[in-house]
Amino acid sequence: MKTPLPKINQQQACWLTALAMTAAAVLLHLYSLSMAGGLWRDEVGLVNIAGLPAWREIVWGLMHDHCPVVFPAVIRAWTALGWAHTDMGLRVLGLCVGLFLLSSFWFASRMMGRGLPLLALSLAALNPVVIRYGDSMRAYAFGTALMMLTIGLLWRFIEKPCWRRGLLAGLAAVASVQALYQNAFFLLAVCVAGVVVSLRQRQFPKLAGILGIGFVAALSLVPYLQPIHDAQPWWLVSKTGINQAIALSRLCQLADNFFGVWTVVVVLAVVFGVGRVFIKALQEGAVGQPDLPLFGSIALALGMAGFGVFIKLTGLPTQVWYYVPVLCFTAVCGDAVFPRVHSLTRRGVLAVALFALVYSSTTYSALRWRQTNGDRLAAQVAGNAAPEDLIIVHPWYYGVTFNFYYHGAAKWTTLPPIADYRFFRYDLIKEQLQTPDAIGPVLERVEATLRAGHRVWVVGELPPPSTGARVPVDPPVAPNGPSGWLDEPYSIAWGKKLGYLLQQHATSLTLLDDASNDSIPVNPSEKMTLTVASGWRTNSPLSRVKLPGGI
Repeated sequence: MKTPLPKINQQQACWLTALAMTAAAVLLHLYSLSMAGGLWRDEVGLVNIAGLPAWREIVWGLMHDHCPVVFPAVIRAWTALGWAHTDMGLRVLGLCVGLFLLSSFWFASRMMGRGLPLLALSLAALNPVVIRYGDSMRAYAFGTALMMLTIGLLWRFIEKPCWRRGLLAGLAAVASVQALYQNAFFLLAVCVAGVVVSLRQRQFPKLAGILGIGFVAALSLVPYLQPIHDAQPWWLVSKTGINQAIALSRLCQLADNFFGVWTVVVVLAVVFGVGRVFIKALQEGAVGQPDLPLFGSIALALGMAGFGVFIKLTGLPTQVWYYVPVLCFTAVCGDAVFPRVHSLTRRGVLAVALFALVYSSTTYSALRWRQTNGDRLAAQVAGNAAPEDLIIVHPWYYGVTFNFYYHGAAKWTTLPPIADYRFFRYDLIKEQLQTPDAIGPVLERVEATLRAGHRVWVVGELPPPSTGARVPVDPPVAPNGPSGWLDEPYSIAWGKKLGYLLQQHATSLTLLDDASNDSIPVNPSEKMTLTVASGWRTNSPLSRVKLPGGI
Protein backbone atom coordinates (compact mmCIF):
# COMPACT_ATOMS: atom_id res chain seq x y z
CA MET A 1 0.00 0.00 0.00
CA LYS A 2 1.43 3.34 -1.08
CA THR A 3 2.01 6.01 1.51
CA PRO A 4 0.05 9.12 0.55
CA LEU A 5 2.10 12.23 -0.07
CA PRO A 6 1.75 14.86 2.63
CA LYS A 7 -0.49 17.75 1.71
CA ILE A 8 1.04 21.20 1.46
CA ASN A 9 -1.03 24.04 2.79
CA GLN A 10 -0.99 27.54 1.35
CA GLN A 11 1.55 28.91 3.83
CA GLN A 12 3.96 26.08 3.14
CA ALA A 13 3.52 26.61 -0.60
CA CYS A 14 4.35 30.30 -0.16
CA TRP A 15 7.51 29.46 1.78
CA LEU A 16 8.67 26.88 -0.75
CA THR A 17 8.02 29.27 -3.62
CA ALA A 18 9.82 32.15 -1.91
CA LEU A 19 12.87 30.02 -1.16
CA ALA A 20 12.96 28.64 -4.71
CA MET A 21 12.71 32.16 -6.15
CA THR A 22 15.52 33.34 -3.90
CA ALA A 23 17.75 30.48 -5.04
CA ALA A 24 16.88 31.24 -8.67
CA ALA A 25 17.75 34.91 -8.12
CA VAL A 26 21.14 34.01 -6.62
CA LEU A 27 21.94 31.87 -9.67
CA LEU A 28 20.97 34.74 -11.97
CA HIS A 29 23.28 37.11 -10.10
CA LEU A 30 26.16 34.65 -10.46
CA TYR A 31 25.44 34.23 -14.17
CA SER A 32 25.37 38.01 -14.65
CA LEU A 33 28.74 38.23 -12.87
CA SER A 34 30.24 35.76 -15.34
CA MET A 35 28.92 37.72 -18.34
CA ALA A 36 29.33 41.40 -17.41
CA GLY A 37 32.99 41.90 -18.35
CA GLY A 38 34.56 45.36 -18.10
CA LEU A 39 33.07 48.51 -16.63
CA TRP A 40 31.12 50.83 -18.87
CA ARG A 41 31.39 54.62 -18.68
CA ASP A 42 28.74 55.20 -15.99
CA GLU A 43 30.51 52.74 -13.71
CA VAL A 44 33.96 54.07 -14.54
CA GLY A 45 32.91 57.61 -13.66
CA LEU A 46 31.71 56.69 -10.18
CA VAL A 47 34.73 54.47 -9.49
CA ASN A 48 37.03 57.34 -10.45
CA ILE A 49 35.12 59.76 -8.22
CA ALA A 50 35.39 57.33 -5.31
CA GLY A 51 39.15 57.23 -5.88
CA LEU A 52 39.73 60.99 -5.68
CA PRO A 53 42.36 61.88 -3.05
CA ALA A 54 40.25 63.92 -0.61
CA TRP A 55 36.63 63.76 0.56
CA ARG A 56 36.14 67.39 -0.46
CA GLU A 57 37.08 66.42 -4.01
CA ILE A 58 34.73 63.42 -3.88
CA VAL A 59 31.78 65.63 -2.90
CA TRP A 60 32.67 67.98 -5.77
CA GLY A 61 32.99 65.05 -8.15
CA LEU A 62 29.59 63.69 -7.11
CA MET A 63 27.98 66.82 -8.51
CA HIS A 64 28.98 65.36 -11.89
CA ASP A 65 27.18 62.09 -11.12
CA HIS A 66 23.94 60.76 -9.66
CA CYS A 67 24.28 60.02 -5.95
CA PRO A 68 25.45 61.28 -2.54
CA VAL A 69 28.45 59.94 -0.69
CA VAL A 70 27.54 56.53 0.80
CA PHE A 71 28.11 54.24 -2.18
CA PRO A 72 31.37 55.95 -3.22
CA ALA A 73 32.47 55.39 0.38
CA VAL A 74 31.66 51.68 -0.05
CA ILE A 75 33.77 51.54 -3.23
CA ARG A 76 36.56 53.40 -1.45
CA ALA A 77 36.51 50.93 1.44
CA TRP A 78 36.53 47.99 -1.00
CA THR A 79 39.53 49.56 -2.71
CA ALA A 80 41.34 50.05 0.59
CA LEU A 81 40.94 46.33 1.24
CA GLY A 82 42.79 45.66 -2.02
CA TRP A 83 39.84 44.09 -3.80
CA ALA A 84 39.18 46.74 -6.48
CA HIS A 85 42.31 46.52 -8.60
CA THR A 86 40.67 44.40 -11.30
CA ASP A 87 37.37 44.46 -13.11
CA MET A 88 36.42 41.15 -11.51
CA GLY A 89 37.16 42.55 -8.07
CA LEU A 90 34.72 45.39 -8.68
CA ARG A 91 32.21 43.01 -10.22
CA VAL A 92 32.32 40.91 -7.04
CA LEU A 93 31.47 44.06 -5.07
CA GLY A 94 28.53 44.52 -7.43
CA LEU A 95 27.46 40.94 -6.77
CA CYS A 96 27.56 41.60 -3.02
CA VAL A 97 25.40 44.70 -3.50
CA GLY A 98 22.91 42.76 -5.62
CA LEU A 99 22.63 40.06 -2.97
CA PHE A 100 22.25 42.78 -0.32
CA LEU A 101 19.23 44.09 -2.23
CA LEU A 102 17.84 40.57 -2.46
CA SER A 103 18.30 40.11 1.29
CA SER A 104 16.68 43.47 2.02
CA PHE A 105 13.41 42.23 0.51
CA TRP A 106 13.40 39.43 3.04
CA PHE A 107 14.36 41.62 5.98
CA ALA A 108 11.71 44.23 5.13
CA SER A 109 8.94 41.64 4.77
CA ARG A 110 9.91 39.77 7.92
CA MET A 111 9.97 43.04 9.89
CA MET A 112 6.52 43.91 8.58
CA GLY A 113 4.23 41.29 10.06
CA ARG A 114 6.66 38.40 9.46
CA GLY A 115 5.55 38.22 5.84
CA LEU A 116 7.18 36.78 2.73
CA PRO A 117 8.51 39.00 -0.09
CA LEU A 118 6.68 37.20 -2.88
CA LEU A 119 5.85 40.32 -4.89
CA ALA A 120 9.33 41.79 -4.44
CA LEU A 121 10.88 38.50 -5.57
CA SER A 122 8.50 38.26 -8.53
CA LEU A 123 8.73 41.83 -9.82
CA ALA A 124 12.25 42.86 -8.81
CA ALA A 125 14.54 40.06 -7.66
CA LEU A 126 14.16 38.05 -10.90
CA ASN A 127 14.07 41.12 -13.15
CA PRO A 128 17.07 41.19 -15.55
CA VAL A 129 17.29 45.00 -15.54
CA VAL A 130 17.37 45.06 -11.73
CA ILE A 131 20.08 42.40 -11.69
CA ARG A 132 22.17 43.86 -14.50
CA TYR A 133 22.23 47.45 -13.25
CA GLY A 134 21.80 46.61 -9.59
CA ASP A 135 25.04 44.62 -9.70
CA SER A 136 26.89 47.42 -11.51
CA MET A 137 29.11 50.06 -9.94
CA ARG A 138 26.16 52.40 -9.46
CA ALA A 139 24.27 53.34 -6.31
CA TYR A 140 20.79 52.25 -7.37
CA ALA A 141 20.71 48.79 -5.76
CA PHE A 142 22.64 49.79 -2.65
CA GLY A 143 20.44 52.83 -2.02
CA THR A 144 17.29 50.85 -2.74
CA ALA A 145 18.32 48.13 -0.29
CA LEU A 146 18.83 50.74 2.43
CA MET A 147 15.39 52.15 1.67
CA MET A 148 13.81 48.70 1.98
CA LEU A 149 15.44 48.28 5.39
CA THR A 150 14.21 51.72 6.40
CA ILE A 151 10.62 50.76 5.59
CA GLY A 152 10.83 47.66 7.74
CA LEU A 153 12.64 49.36 10.64
CA LEU A 154 10.23 52.29 10.66
CA TRP A 155 7.29 49.88 10.81
CA ARG A 156 8.91 48.09 13.75
CA PHE A 157 9.11 51.44 15.52
CA ILE A 158 5.45 52.16 14.73
CA GLU A 159 4.46 48.71 15.95
CA LYS A 160 6.33 48.97 19.24
CA PRO A 161 8.08 52.30 19.85
CA CYS A 162 11.32 52.33 21.85
CA TRP A 163 14.54 54.29 21.60
CA ARG A 164 16.52 51.37 20.15
CA ARG A 165 14.05 50.82 17.31
CA GLY A 166 13.86 54.56 16.73
CA LEU A 167 17.64 54.82 16.57
CA LEU A 168 17.93 51.95 14.09
CA ALA A 169 15.19 53.41 11.90
CA GLY A 170 16.85 56.82 12.05
CA LEU A 171 20.28 55.47 11.09
CA ALA A 172 18.79 53.52 8.19
CA ALA A 173 16.85 56.59 7.04
CA VAL A 174 19.95 58.79 7.04
CA ALA A 175 22.00 56.13 5.24
CA SER A 176 19.28 55.67 2.61
CA VAL A 177 19.03 59.35 1.67
CA GLN A 178 22.82 59.56 1.68
CA ALA A 179 22.88 56.75 -0.89
CA LEU A 180 20.23 58.04 -3.33
CA TYR A 181 18.68 61.48 -3.55
CA GLN A 182 15.32 60.04 -4.62
CA ASN A 183 15.13 58.13 -1.36
CA ALA A 184 14.27 61.42 0.32
CA PHE A 185 10.92 61.32 -1.49
CA PHE A 186 10.34 57.69 -0.56
CA LEU A 187 11.23 58.44 3.05
CA LEU A 188 8.76 61.32 3.09
CA ALA A 189 6.07 58.93 1.85
CA VAL A 190 6.90 56.33 4.49
CA CYS A 191 6.94 58.93 7.27
CA VAL A 192 3.58 60.36 6.19
CA ALA A 193 2.16 56.83 6.17
CA GLY A 194 3.51 56.33 9.69
CA VAL A 195 2.00 59.63 10.83
CA VAL A 196 -1.42 58.57 9.48
CA VAL A 197 -1.21 55.26 11.34
CA SER A 198 -0.14 57.06 14.53
CA LEU A 199 -3.03 59.50 14.27
CA ARG A 200 -5.44 56.62 13.71
CA GLN A 201 -4.07 54.94 16.83
CA ARG A 202 -4.08 58.26 18.71
CA GLN A 203 -0.48 57.71 19.80
CA PHE A 204 1.01 61.18 19.52
CA PRO A 205 4.46 60.45 21.06
CA LYS A 206 4.97 57.88 18.31
CA LEU A 207 4.08 60.55 15.76
CA ALA A 208 6.78 62.82 17.15
CA GLY A 209 9.34 60.02 16.83
CA ILE A 210 8.47 59.44 13.18
CA LEU A 211 8.74 63.15 12.39
CA GLY A 212 12.07 63.25 14.18
CA ILE A 213 13.44 60.41 12.06
CA GLY A 214 12.38 62.16 8.87
CA PHE A 215 13.73 65.52 10.03
CA VAL A 216 17.19 64.18 10.87
CA ALA A 217 17.42 62.43 7.49
CA ALA A 218 16.38 65.61 5.68
CA LEU A 219 18.88 67.63 7.71
CA SER A 220 21.69 65.32 6.57
CA LEU A 221 21.11 66.44 2.98
CA VAL A 222 21.62 70.15 3.69
CA PRO A 223 25.36 70.09 2.83
CA TYR A 224 24.47 69.05 -0.72
CA LEU A 225 22.14 71.95 -1.43
CA GLN A 226 24.76 74.49 -2.46
CA PRO A 227 26.83 72.08 -4.60
CA ILE A 228 23.66 70.88 -6.36
CA HIS A 229 22.65 74.48 -6.99
CA ASP A 230 26.11 75.28 -8.36
CA ALA A 231 25.98 72.24 -10.69
CA GLN A 232 22.77 73.24 -12.45
CA PRO A 233 24.42 75.44 -15.13
CA TRP A 234 26.37 72.53 -16.61
CA TRP A 235 23.58 69.97 -16.23
CA LEU A 236 21.73 72.03 -18.85
CA VAL A 237 23.68 69.98 -21.41
CA SER A 238 21.67 66.87 -20.44
CA LYS A 239 18.34 68.37 -19.37
CA THR A 240 16.17 67.60 -22.35
CA GLY A 241 13.06 67.21 -20.20
CA ILE A 242 10.83 64.35 -19.13
CA ASN A 243 7.16 63.67 -19.79
CA GLN A 244 4.62 60.98 -19.01
CA ALA A 245 5.19 59.17 -22.30
CA ILE A 246 8.93 58.81 -21.63
CA ALA A 247 8.36 57.69 -18.04
CA LEU A 248 5.73 55.15 -19.08
CA SER A 249 8.01 53.82 -21.81
CA ARG A 250 10.85 53.33 -19.32
CA LEU A 251 8.55 51.56 -16.85
CA CYS A 252 7.24 49.26 -19.58
CA GLN A 253 10.81 48.44 -20.57
CA LEU A 254 11.75 47.75 -16.95
CA ALA A 255 8.76 45.61 -15.95
CA ASP A 256 8.53 43.99 -19.41
CA ASN A 257 5.97 41.14 -19.35
CA PHE A 258 5.12 41.92 -15.74
CA PHE A 259 4.11 45.53 -16.41
CA GLY A 260 0.41 44.64 -16.25
CA VAL A 261 0.96 42.75 -12.98
CA TRP A 262 2.90 45.67 -11.53
CA THR A 263 0.14 48.10 -12.52
CA VAL A 264 -2.55 45.94 -10.93
CA VAL A 265 -0.44 45.60 -7.78
CA VAL A 266 -0.08 49.36 -7.47
CA VAL A 267 -3.78 50.11 -8.01
CA LEU A 268 -5.21 47.31 -5.90
CA ALA A 269 -2.70 47.77 -3.09
CA VAL A 270 -3.81 51.37 -2.68
CA VAL A 271 -7.51 50.55 -2.96
CA PHE A 272 -7.46 47.49 -0.73
CA GLY A 273 -4.97 48.89 1.76
CA VAL A 274 -6.99 52.00 2.51
CA GLY A 275 -10.34 50.28 2.02
CA ARG A 276 -9.36 47.50 4.40
CA VAL A 277 -9.71 50.01 7.24
CA PHE A 278 -13.09 51.41 6.33
CA ILE A 279 -14.95 48.81 4.27
CA LYS A 280 -16.31 45.93 6.29
CA ALA A 281 -16.52 43.62 3.27
CA LEU A 282 -12.77 43.84 2.79
CA GLN A 283 -12.16 42.79 6.37
CA GLU A 284 -13.62 39.32 5.81
CA GLY A 285 -10.81 36.81 5.42
CA ALA A 286 -8.21 39.42 6.38
CA VAL A 287 -5.20 38.53 8.49
CA GLY A 288 -3.74 40.74 11.21
CA GLN A 289 -4.47 44.30 12.13
CA PRO A 290 -5.49 46.80 9.43
CA ASP A 291 -2.69 49.26 10.21
CA LEU A 292 0.06 47.56 8.18
CA PRO A 293 -1.96 47.47 4.92
CA LEU A 294 -2.91 51.10 5.55
CA PHE A 295 0.76 51.97 6.10
CA GLY A 296 1.86 50.12 2.96
CA SER A 297 -0.82 51.55 0.69
CA ILE A 298 -0.28 55.17 1.73
CA ALA A 299 3.49 54.80 1.42
CA LEU A 300 3.09 53.23 -2.02
CA ALA A 301 0.80 55.95 -3.38
CA LEU A 302 2.83 58.84 -2.00
CA GLY A 303 6.12 57.19 -2.92
CA MET A 304 5.16 56.89 -6.56
CA ALA A 305 3.94 60.47 -6.60
CA GLY A 306 7.13 61.66 -4.93
CA PHE A 307 9.29 59.76 -7.39
CA GLY A 308 7.37 61.39 -10.24
CA VAL A 309 8.11 64.80 -8.73
CA PHE A 310 11.77 63.86 -8.38
CA ILE A 311 12.30 62.86 -12.02
CA LYS A 312 10.37 65.92 -13.16
CA LEU A 313 12.64 68.16 -11.08
CA THR A 314 15.77 66.59 -12.55
CA GLY A 315 14.70 67.47 -16.08
CA LEU A 316 16.67 64.48 -17.39
CA PRO A 317 15.16 62.20 -20.05
CA THR A 318 15.97 59.26 -17.70
CA GLN A 319 17.06 55.73 -18.51
CA VAL A 320 15.39 52.45 -17.64
CA TRP A 321 17.66 51.79 -14.64
CA TYR A 322 16.55 55.08 -13.03
CA TYR A 323 13.25 53.36 -12.26
CA VAL A 324 14.68 50.38 -10.35
CA PRO A 325 14.12 52.07 -6.94
CA VAL A 326 10.43 52.79 -7.56
CA LEU A 327 9.78 49.25 -8.82
CA CYS A 328 11.34 47.77 -5.68
CA PHE A 329 9.61 50.28 -3.40
CA THR A 330 6.15 49.52 -4.77
CA ALA A 331 6.74 45.76 -4.65
CA VAL A 332 7.77 45.82 -0.98
CA CYS A 333 4.81 48.04 -0.10
CA GLY A 334 2.57 45.64 -2.00
CA ASP A 335 3.93 42.76 0.07
CA ALA A 336 2.80 44.65 3.17
CA VAL A 337 -0.75 44.94 1.82
CA PHE A 338 -1.89 41.92 -0.20
CA PRO A 339 -1.31 39.01 2.21
CA ARG A 340 -3.37 40.84 4.84
CA VAL A 341 -6.33 41.93 2.73
CA HIS A 342 -8.16 38.74 1.80
CA SER A 343 -7.53 35.05 1.20
CA LEU A 344 -8.13 35.59 -2.53
CA THR A 345 -5.38 38.18 -2.77
CA ARG A 346 -3.00 35.81 -1.01
CA ARG A 347 -3.75 33.17 -3.64
CA GLY A 348 -3.31 35.72 -6.38
CA VAL A 349 0.14 36.69 -5.09
CA LEU A 350 1.15 33.04 -4.91
CA ALA A 351 0.00 32.51 -8.50
CA VAL A 352 2.08 35.51 -9.67
CA ALA A 353 5.10 34.17 -7.77
CA LEU A 354 4.80 30.71 -9.31
CA PHE A 355 4.56 32.21 -12.79
CA ALA A 356 7.59 34.42 -12.13
CA LEU A 357 9.56 31.40 -10.92
CA VAL A 358 8.82 29.45 -14.08
CA TYR A 359 9.46 32.50 -16.28
CA SER A 360 12.83 33.16 -14.61
CA SER A 361 14.44 30.50 -16.81
CA THR A 362 14.17 32.94 -19.72
CA THR A 363 16.06 35.65 -17.83
CA TYR A 364 19.44 34.08 -18.58
CA SER A 365 19.31 35.20 -22.21
CA ALA A 366 18.60 38.78 -21.13
CA LEU A 367 21.65 38.73 -18.83
CA ARG A 368 23.96 37.32 -21.49
CA TRP A 369 25.82 40.46 -22.50
CA ARG A 370 28.93 42.46 -21.76
CA GLN A 371 28.53 45.93 -20.31
CA THR A 372 31.11 47.33 -22.77
CA ASN A 373 33.64 46.36 -25.39
CA GLY A 374 35.68 49.47 -24.64
CA ASP A 375 38.15 47.52 -22.53
CA ARG A 376 38.83 45.14 -25.40
CA LEU A 377 39.19 47.86 -28.03
CA ALA A 378 41.49 49.90 -25.79
CA ALA A 379 43.78 46.89 -25.45
CA GLN A 380 43.61 46.26 -29.20
CA VAL A 381 44.62 49.82 -30.02
CA ALA A 382 47.35 49.86 -27.37
CA GLY A 383 48.86 46.72 -28.87
CA ASN A 384 48.80 47.92 -32.49
CA ALA A 385 48.99 51.73 -32.63
CA ALA A 386 52.43 53.27 -33.14
CA PRO A 387 53.53 56.17 -30.92
CA GLU A 388 53.19 58.58 -33.88
CA ASP A 389 49.60 57.48 -34.61
CA LEU A 390 46.57 59.45 -33.43
CA ILE A 391 43.48 58.01 -31.73
CA ILE A 392 40.09 59.74 -31.94
CA VAL A 393 37.37 58.62 -29.52
CA HIS A 394 33.85 59.63 -30.53
CA PRO A 395 31.39 60.52 -29.04
CA TRP A 396 33.26 62.36 -26.31
CA TYR A 397 31.66 60.43 -23.44
CA TYR A 398 33.25 57.18 -24.66
CA GLY A 399 36.46 58.85 -23.56
CA VAL A 400 35.58 58.08 -19.93
CA THR A 401 35.81 54.34 -20.62
CA PHE A 402 38.76 54.63 -22.99
CA ASN A 403 40.75 56.73 -20.54
CA PHE A 404 40.18 54.06 -17.86
CA TYR A 405 41.45 51.17 -20.01
CA TYR A 406 43.93 52.60 -22.50
CA HIS A 407 47.62 52.26 -21.63
CA GLY A 408 49.30 52.74 -25.00
CA ALA A 409 51.93 55.07 -26.40
CA ALA A 410 49.85 56.84 -29.07
CA LYS A 411 48.16 60.11 -28.17
CA TRP A 412 44.38 60.26 -28.12
CA THR A 413 41.62 62.82 -27.91
CA THR A 414 37.87 63.22 -28.42
CA LEU A 415 35.51 65.34 -30.50
CA PRO A 416 35.78 67.93 -29.01
CA PRO A 417 38.86 67.67 -26.80
CA ILE A 418 38.37 68.28 -23.07
CA ALA A 419 40.85 68.38 -20.20
CA ASP A 420 39.38 65.69 -17.94
CA TYR A 421 38.05 62.23 -18.80
CA ARG A 422 37.82 60.76 -15.31
CA PHE A 423 34.05 61.28 -15.20
CA PHE A 424 31.38 63.24 -17.04
CA ARG A 425 32.60 66.83 -17.24
CA TYR A 426 29.52 68.44 -18.72
CA ASP A 427 30.89 71.78 -17.57
CA LEU A 428 33.80 71.38 -19.98
CA ILE A 429 31.53 70.18 -22.78
CA LYS A 430 29.32 73.21 -22.23
CA GLU A 431 32.32 75.43 -22.87
CA GLN A 432 33.02 73.60 -26.12
CA LEU A 433 29.39 74.00 -27.21
CA GLN A 434 29.99 77.74 -27.04
CA THR A 435 33.24 77.54 -29.03
CA PRO A 436 33.08 78.10 -32.81
CA ASP A 437 34.78 75.31 -34.78
CA ALA A 438 35.41 73.39 -31.56
CA ILE A 439 36.96 70.38 -33.31
CA GLY A 440 39.02 72.36 -35.85
CA PRO A 441 42.33 71.72 -34.05
CA VAL A 442 41.57 68.00 -33.85
CA LEU A 443 40.86 67.78 -37.58
CA GLU A 444 44.15 69.56 -38.23
CA ARG A 445 45.95 66.91 -36.16
CA VAL A 446 44.16 64.19 -38.15
CA GLU A 447 45.34 65.71 -41.43
CA ALA A 448 48.89 66.17 -40.18
CA THR A 449 49.04 62.57 -38.96
CA LEU A 450 47.83 61.13 -42.26
CA ARG A 451 50.11 63.40 -44.32
CA ALA A 452 53.07 62.21 -42.27
CA GLY A 453 52.29 58.61 -43.19
CA HIS A 454 50.90 57.56 -39.81
CA ARG A 455 47.52 56.11 -38.96
CA VAL A 456 44.40 57.53 -37.37
CA TRP A 457 42.37 55.18 -35.17
CA VAL A 458 38.70 55.98 -34.57
CA VAL A 459 37.20 54.33 -31.49
CA GLY A 460 33.46 54.56 -30.90
CA GLU A 461 31.25 55.59 -33.77
CA LEU A 462 32.27 56.80 -37.22
CA PRO A 463 29.05 57.91 -38.94
CA PRO A 464 28.53 57.14 -42.61
CA PRO A 465 29.33 60.08 -44.91
CA SER A 466 26.70 62.33 -46.39
CA THR A 467 25.71 61.57 -49.97
CA GLY A 468 26.56 65.07 -51.18
CA ALA A 469 29.97 66.66 -51.65
CA ARG A 470 29.36 69.58 -49.29
CA VAL A 471 31.45 69.78 -46.16
CA PRO A 472 29.29 69.22 -43.02
CA VAL A 473 28.97 72.32 -40.87
CA ASP A 474 28.54 72.82 -37.15
CA PRO A 475 25.23 74.05 -35.72
CA PRO A 476 25.29 77.60 -34.32
CA VAL A 477 27.02 77.82 -30.96
CA ALA A 478 24.86 76.92 -27.97
CA PRO A 479 22.28 77.76 -26.90
CA ASN A 480 21.37 78.80 -30.46
CA GLY A 481 21.59 75.28 -31.84
CA PRO A 482 18.68 73.06 -32.92
CA SER A 483 18.10 71.76 -29.36
CA GLY A 484 19.42 74.54 -27.17
CA TRP A 485 22.14 73.28 -24.85
CA LEU A 486 21.72 69.61 -25.75
CA ASP A 487 25.09 68.26 -26.91
CA GLU A 488 23.80 65.45 -29.14
CA PRO A 489 23.24 67.52 -32.34
CA TYR A 490 26.75 68.94 -31.98
CA SER A 491 28.25 65.50 -31.40
CA ILE A 492 26.53 64.18 -34.52
CA ALA A 493 27.83 67.12 -36.57
CA TRP A 494 31.37 66.67 -35.25
CA GLY A 495 31.30 62.98 -36.16
CA LYS A 496 30.13 63.78 -39.66
CA LYS A 497 32.95 66.29 -40.15
CA LEU A 498 35.53 63.69 -39.15
CA GLY A 499 33.88 61.08 -41.37
CA TYR A 500 33.84 63.50 -44.31
CA LEU A 501 37.52 64.32 -43.87
CA LEU A 502 38.52 60.67 -43.84
CA GLN A 503 36.21 59.79 -46.72
CA GLN A 504 37.62 62.51 -48.94
CA HIS A 505 41.30 62.21 -48.14
CA ALA A 506 42.31 58.91 -46.54
CA THR A 507 43.57 56.32 -49.00
CA SER A 508 42.57 53.45 -46.76
CA LEU A 509 39.73 53.25 -44.28
CA THR A 510 39.18 49.86 -42.66
CA LEU A 511 36.73 48.66 -40.07
CA LEU A 512 38.70 46.40 -37.73
CA ASP A 513 36.06 45.63 -35.12
CA ASP A 514 32.33 46.35 -35.08
CA ALA A 515 31.36 43.92 -32.25
CA SER A 516 28.63 42.50 -34.50
CA ASN A 517 30.15 39.02 -34.53
CA ASP A 518 30.75 38.75 -30.78
CA SER A 519 29.62 35.50 -29.20
CA ILE A 520 28.37 37.55 -26.25
CA PRO A 521 26.23 40.61 -27.13
CA VAL A 522 27.46 44.03 -26.02
CA ASN A 523 25.45 46.63 -24.15
CA PRO A 524 23.91 48.81 -26.91
CA SER A 525 24.70 51.92 -24.84
CA GLU A 526 28.42 51.24 -25.20
CA LYS A 527 28.95 49.08 -28.24
CA MET A 528 31.95 50.68 -29.93
CA THR A 529 33.56 50.13 -33.31
CA LEU A 530 37.22 50.42 -34.26
CA THR A 531 38.26 51.97 -37.57
CA VAL A 532 41.75 52.75 -38.85
CA ALA A 533 42.61 55.29 -41.55
CA SER A 534 45.92 55.77 -43.36
CA GLY A 535 47.36 57.63 -46.33
CA TRP A 536 46.51 61.04 -47.73
CA ARG A 537 45.18 62.13 -51.12
CA THR A 538 43.84 65.49 -52.14
CA ASN A 539 40.18 65.27 -53.18
CA SER A 540 40.48 61.64 -54.22
CA PRO A 541 38.21 58.71 -53.58
CA LEU A 542 39.34 55.98 -51.23
CA SER A 543 41.47 53.26 -52.71
CA ARG A 544 40.30 50.64 -50.21
CA VAL A 545 37.20 50.84 -48.06
CA LYS A 546 35.74 48.21 -45.72
CA LEU A 547 33.03 49.95 -43.77
CA PRO A 548 29.29 49.38 -43.31
CA GLY A 549 26.74 51.93 -44.37
CA GLY A 550 28.26 52.57 -47.81
CA ILE A 551 31.59 54.01 -46.69
